[in-house]
Amino acid sequence: MPDEGPGHAADWLAAHGHTLTCTKLFESNPVFPVLPDFDALLLLGGAMSVHDEDRLPWLRNEKAFIHETLRAGKITLAICLGAQLVAEALGAEVKPNHAPEIGFWTVRFSAKSLAHPLLRGWPEKATLLHWHLDTFTVPPGAMRVGMSAGCATQGFVWGDGVIGLQFHPEMTVAMVEQLMAFEGHEQAEEQEFVQTAEQIRAKLKSVWKGRKLLESLLANLVALHEGETVASGS
Repeated sequence: MPDEGPGHAADWLAAHGHTLTCTKLFESNPVFPVLPDFDALLLLGGAMSVHDEDRLPWLRNEKAFIHETLRAGKITLAICLGAQLVAEALGAEVKPNHAPEIGFWTVRFSAKSLAHPLLRGWPEKATLLHWHLDTFTVPPGAMRVGMSAGCATQGFVWGDGVIGLQFHPEMTVAMVEQLMAFEGHEQAEEQEFVQTAEQIRAKLKSVWKGRKLLESLLANLVALHEGETVASGS
């Protein structure tokens, strides 16, 4: 969606000499990159569900592309809806979370997950931005990455080069404001894990905690795979 771009990921990639191309799947006739032309895939968020194929037929093409990318062994970093799409591609179930999770909430990471090379340098817990109604089970053969009070599965690592994150480490302050403008109707109903716009604005400095995690993760991915060109999908 227009309000859920690569954010901090784009800044880090540019600063470290990588090339980022964007395929806006929600626009008419998007052209997917050819596998040999990129080293890694970044899948971003959106308000739609992975089950909205009848309403949004382009989801079928995106899912086929994800399967192709995974079969090719490409580095894959998927965030929010992107993580749900990759989880489904790997055999997990995507379903409504027991409650919406919107705002800045604490995610705790297990010692086992922090021992994974991709998560090297991550803290035991961090206050991070969330904006989702659905969740996913851990894909077969994958390892759970973190949990919060509002969502039992905050991410997964599959192998050493595929990682899905339910929370949003890529968001900038401006993007959070855009998110509330585009999708703020989801905050209207008072629920346990839904923060108001005022509560979110009071914690906007926490986007930097997400940025630190993302920078560490991207550095670890590059160190493991030495890729030079990164493609993104939103």
